Amino acid sequence: MKKGFLYLVMLTVIVVTAACGLNNNSDGEKNALQKIKEQGVINVGIEGAYPPFNFYNSSNELEGFDVDITNEIAKRMDVKVNFVATPWDSIIGGLLSNKYEIIISSMAITEERKEKVDFTEPYYRTGAQLFAPADTGMKDAKTDLKGKKIGVVTGTTFTQEVEKLGGEPVLYKSDLLSFQDMANGRIDGAITDKAVGGNIIVENDYDAVAVGDILYDEVAGITVNKDEKELVKEIDRHIKEMVKDGTYADISKKWFGTSIYE
Repeated sequence: MKKGFLYLVMLTVIVVTAACGLNNNSDGEKNALQKIKEQGVINVGIEGAYPPFNFYNSSNELEGFDVDITNEIAKRMDVKVNFVATPWDSIIGGLLSNKYEIIISSMAITEERKEKVDFTEPYYRTGAQLFAPADTGMKDAKTDLKGKKIGVVTGTTFTQEVEKLGGEPVLYKSDLLSFQDMANGRIDGAITDKAVGGNIIVENDYDAVAVGDILYDEVAGITVNKDEKELVKEIDRHIKEMVKDGTYADISKKWFGTSIYE
């Protein structure tokens, strides 16, 4: 009788433990989505130096396409947003150390990054573009980079592209700094997102141009820690709803004049 009772107690413990495991991670802790819902806040890693996607305005407030997309996702999740401004070269490290639950900062989806983190479905598509002074002798980025000093932001996919094309990558903390050096003649050009580079030239009245066609297409994803499948599913659902009901197009047209979803 005692053995039978003990067996029933052990079986109950096993069943309860298994049931908890269905909602939590393997280590017994709540997953990221559960924590966000419970706390009513989503912590978001963002660079804040990548206009018009994310940047600080003259009032020292964050704004841009990424910011608007983040705020809309949070609104649909019924939570508040806490932006955590982080330098680009340490932004993935901040996610891995749980300083925030997601990164929404125009991060290109690459196989190398997917070894460390997971991504949602792409939330926009863009391309890498070479920019140079208006009087540059370069006509085609794919053939004219050899021996040229080209500014790129540390930790971006643009570095490998410059090396592949025979150029010398010069690393910067932000595109704003690389374009400033380009304008002052310290480097021969800079590679960044096409929309970002165009915006920097207009905002700073630089005498610079886009050289040739885009070097390659890129897709950007919202970044999360490994195995946070429920959070990825939740964000993907909200992005698709935003596209379907026109909210995404409104945000995109505000910053680019057109939708950059596809």
